[in-house]
Amino acid sequence: MSRANNKKSKVLFLLFLAFAMGATDAFFRWRRNYQSPASVMARCLRLWQSDETAKIGGLPVLIDQLDSQNPANRWAAAATLSRTGCQQAVPFLIQAMADDYGTGRTCVMAQSLGILSDRRAVPALIKALDHPSNEDLRVCASQALGRIGDTRAIEPLTKAFRSNRVSFSALKALGQIGTPQAESFLKSIVRNSPDSIDVVMAKDALKDIDIGKKRNDSSHLEALLYTARGQRRRWIVDLMARNGQIEVIEILTKLLANDNESAEIRGIAAAGLVLRGYDSFAALHKLAESQSSQARRLVQAAILRIETNTSTAEKSGQKYFNSFAELSGFDKIDDSIINAIGSTNE
Repeated sequence: MSRANNKKSKVLFLLFLAFAMGATDAFFRWRRNYQSPASVMARCLRLWQSDETAKIGGLPVLIDQLDSQNPANRWAAAATLSRTGCQQAVPFLIQAMADDYGTGRTCVMAQSLGILSDRRAVPALIKALDHPSNEDLRVCASQALGRIGDTRAIEPLTKAFRSNRVSFSALKALGQIGTPQAESFLKSIVRNSPDSIDVVMAKDALKDIDIGKKRNDSSHLEALLYTARGQRRRWIVDLMARNGQIEVIEILTKLLANDNESAEIRGIAAAGLVLRGYDSFAALHKLAESQSSQARRLVQAAILRIETNTSTAEKSGQKYFNSFAELSGFDKIDDSIINAIGSTNE
């Protein structure tokens, strides 16, 4: 009896050990892939502000990993390069996407190019739409093209849909690009397609076009947030973050402060507040006393970025004024000269 109990105990111990090791491995994988709201904010600002450059430690190592024989290493490298907004990696991601070593490999590269939203990737992604055997790549490429929003992709996407190489993701991408040509094609599907599923997806894509047309209507976008989910919800917040309107500060502040929102939504909202500079300061400082430690950290990061951006702008302005003084023969720049320079630039 005791021998049976011992055997049972060993079996239970081994099962527990296997479970613990699996859980530990899953935890570390989650930590490696987890993205904080602050890191999302930093990535958005790099992509939205032309003077921002990604400073990534070990960049050559990550680029080398894109060609690794180990799938996990390739995926991790592509995710890191895209999540940090490293646009220097775009040519290397394009090259890695062209390598047919495994369907998952190329799809991950296409997804990363979509996140970076660099128009240099458009020709390669259009070519990927016509891949003869890799359906996953075709789908990922169409999604990336929709996220980038380049009009060069409209005709290739319509052809890919008509030839059944890419189905619903092509319609979604056309909705995100949202030009009159894309809208006309989607409406033709609604009118003429015998496939009810195609009609449903085309109507859904037309909703995206309507959202894009009202990107400056903050009240309309806020109302949509109550029902939008997934990719569409992220896109709506992205539109509000980048439209430059002061009216959306309150909406973005609420999203930032909500611990139930995803890291990506909160990070995009924080980036939008940073873009509005000191106009966001009152709302951010009020949130700095939030009971949520995560919200406080994100607010502090946003405030720091605004202060850093302002300081950089002031230094650039002073450098310009000093150069003007030197060329004009003045020993110093007084307020009257600064005002004169300002008036000529308006």
